[in-house]
Amino acid sequence: MTNPNYIPEYFSKLKILDLSTVLAGPQVGSFFSELGSKVIKVENKRSNGDPTRQWKLEVEKGRNTISSYYASANYQKESIFLDLQDVDDYMILLSLAKEADILLSNYQLIVANKLKVDYASLKAINPNIIYAQLYAYDADDTRPGYDLVMQAETGFMSMNGHPDGATAKMPVAIIDIMAAHQLKEALLIALIKREREAAGSLVEVSLYQSAIASLANQAGNYLMADHIPKKLGSLHPNIAPYGDSYTTKDNITFLLAVGSDSQFHKLGKALSSDHLLSSTFVSNSNRLANRLEMNGFLQHEFGQRTFEETDILLAAQNIPFCRVLSLDSVFKNRLAKNMILDDVIAGDAVKSVSQIAFTIK
Repeated sequence: MTNPNYIPEYFSKLKILDLSTVLAGPQVGSFFSELGSKVIKVENKRSNGDPTRQWKLEVEKGRNTISSYYASANYQKESIFLDLQDVDDYMILLSLAKEADILLSNYQLIVANKLKVDYASLKAINPNIIYAQLYAYDADDTRPGYDLVMQAETGFMSMNGHPDGATAKMPVAIIDIMAAHQLKEALLIALIKREREAAGSLVEVSLYQSAIASLANQAGNYLMADHIPKKLGSLHPNIAPYGDSYTTKDNITFLLAVGSDSQFHKLGKALSSDHLLSSTFVSNSNRLANRLEMNGFLQHEFGQRTFEETDILLAAQNIPFCRVLSLDSVFKNRLAKNMILDDVIAGDAVKSVSQIAFTIK
């Protein structure tokens, strides 16, 4: 698969040197490799490479040389192993850096300085290099950047989970992924700057601040209304019924995602319910205030219908609803299938999903 369906020739001329490990930085490297750029991944010879090479599921052991985790973030990269404390290997790194357009790093600043792979050292040999630096917090903080810690420290975990259940993290390293998107955006801006000014850049992205930037409406709820979000399961703090779940007569659970008063009005008409169309539920604020009563009534209505009947009823009125699908069902969908990438890493045929979810025509 080639995605997007229009790839500027410009990207095929770029050389990316990827010194990063784990997920955020490597995903950025994969993004450029999908665009046609040459991406060389420099891995630590002393530690047998990127640690994710060893992060195998129990079911993967004995099957592939490489882990599916590593494959998910290292699409079509040329990988070389160097010991940057070895003079000869360091000189190889310098020769690569001299020709690179972009360098990706998640070294702590103190380590980058010690290894002489910091921005100042590499800019001295390549003034036009765009040096992309990922930090956990900022340049002066030596704490490592683990996604779990970030999810906990930036409020995500305090909001995630069922009200009566344990605190939960997202099942993907969501902070790493959001930081990767911040870095992609910054690098594209830096490339425009270089085209116009013939100058390189130091691009710095913090995992912590990427997480804060992604708090969106939850941050707004706190900053403007002093509301501290609590665990709501799938419920939305600002909208109802949005994430509220119901079980049909044939014991199938589904969610509603009603995002406007007009959609709720259609729901009331579809169910032929004067009660749902009453002033008690006329506006979103009314529905939030009377959520328990609303959901009790909706459950009664849906509990008298099969899911097939409910599906036909809601689809006819274009009311947003969904079942919760596992990945074996997800990847039966044509749109999901179109995101699958095939690659060969260390002799293994591997699959991953694309870092590109856009097209340009």
